[in-house]
Amino acid sequence: MRRRGTAVRLKPVRAYRPSVLKGRVPGELHTALTAYAAYYRQTTGQGIEVWPLVLQMLQQFVDTDRDFQVWRRRSQDGPAAGSTTG
Repeated sequence: MRRRGTAVRLKPVRAYRPSVLKGRVPGELHTALTAYAAYYRQTTGQGIEVWPLVLQMLQQFVDTDRDFQVWRRRSQDGPAAGSTTG
């Protein structure tokens, strides 16, 4: 049972709605991504489609970019939408 006045250590959960991304990739990139999916399947024993693979790659890239993470913390999750100043 929780006592009154005790602080919750977890930060508030932030739920973001999924967004739709549309675009085309060059044929050479699609070929490389398809090959990477085959490499992933051979290495891990698990099959993966190209789109979930791309999402995983993008998430990994954003999560491990230290300079971006520092910038993001300093700017409270980045500039307002539509801002073009850098």
